[in-house]
Amino acid sequence: MTTENLYGLLGVERGASADDLKKAWRRAALIHHPDKGGDPEIFKRIQEAYTVLSDPGARAEYDATGRVRRGDDAPPPPQDISEILGSLFGGVGGGGFPIPMFGFGGGGAGAGGGGRPAKGPNKVHEIGVPLADLWAGKTFKLNMKREVLCGRCDGRGGTRMENCGGCGGRGFRIRRQQMGPMVMMAQEGCGECRGAGQRVLERCEGCGGRRVVERETTLDVRIEPGMQEGDRIVFPGACSESPDFATPGDVILVIRAATADAGTWVRHGADLTLELTVTLAESLLGWERQLEGHPSGTALHLVWTGGVVRDGELLRVPGWGMPVRDGGAKGDLRLICRVATADQPEWNEEQRRALESVWLDWRAPVAADRSHRPIRG
Repeated sequence: MTTENLYGLLGVERGASADDLKKAWRRAALIHHPDKGGDPEIFKRIQEAYTVLSDPGARAEYDATGRVRRGDDAPPPPQDISEILGSLFGGVGGGGFPIPMFGFGGGGAGAGGGGRPAKGPNKVHEIGVPLADLWAGKTFKLNMKREVLCGRCDGRGGTRMENCGGCGGRGFRIRRQQMGPMVMMAQEGCGECRGAGQRVLERCEGCGGRRVVERETTLDVRIEPGMQEGDRIVFPGACSESPDFATPGDVILVIRAATADAGTWVRHGADLTLELTVTLAESLLGWERQLEGHPSGTALHLVWTGGVVRDGELLRVPGWGMPVRDGGAKGDLRLICRVATADQPEWNEEQRRALESVWLDWRAPVAADRSHRPIRG
């Protein structure tokens, strides 16, 4: 520690009394203690600042030269959160019961310090993928624009800076509220400097004070065979950088089935479903089909000689569904048969007698006097 503003770390003025220093240290240490989710690095700097300023000799040297030394008889700051709580509140309040402290939200210090959240928000994009690519897999490059911290000013927005007067260079403020015997404290980012802790005296020419510049970036996207609707491809930290966050968020691509496949080959997990129309004669005697457009790119030659097929009956072709991700196996092709009768010819008497000989339990309808006869159309 050589040039850091020790008074600013504790949130006190340069002329603060020893008692004010001790109270400020206890408050700051409680907020930033790692046991309360604080940043260990900030906590360490607060402890070191109090060690120097609580030593009259080291403090006088720091005030005169800006340099610090550690006094041998400086009181070691407590490390346990319960010890800090006990020293801050004297164990109990005036009524003989503990005085609690509430509320440490409002933008607590994350991994980046200064009250910045640890990670920026993620960006989610949906991409339409044809079944053929989900069958065989595919790799491609996705070009996108991304903001990165300006290299000239290290994301500060200026080449000459000064500590923010609103927060003393800490990037955050402590808000306290007395509620009877209770004290509510909350840490919130400084609105004057947006948590940066500094103000710009000379704007950076590289970014025009924006603190970030735009760059082209490329993501290598890999569609794995067997991926399904809703699967995600995550690119950690690929979002734009921001001075407001310690690390950028992730870019997440969500798989959606391309609309070109809708209504034809329908996917259910690892199975594919296709409706197949057959004539009445084919449903009775058998059929043969050449299916084009399978996601594998292979034409399927299908032959059925297994007997009568009823309307809506389901037939399976094992192994001709979709790949199972990371498994190597494949699902089945499920054929839903639809029997079309609209274009069937009228049967002559000989054909009718042949049909009657097949269905021996069929009996010709007998017209009664009060029967109603339907008509076509």
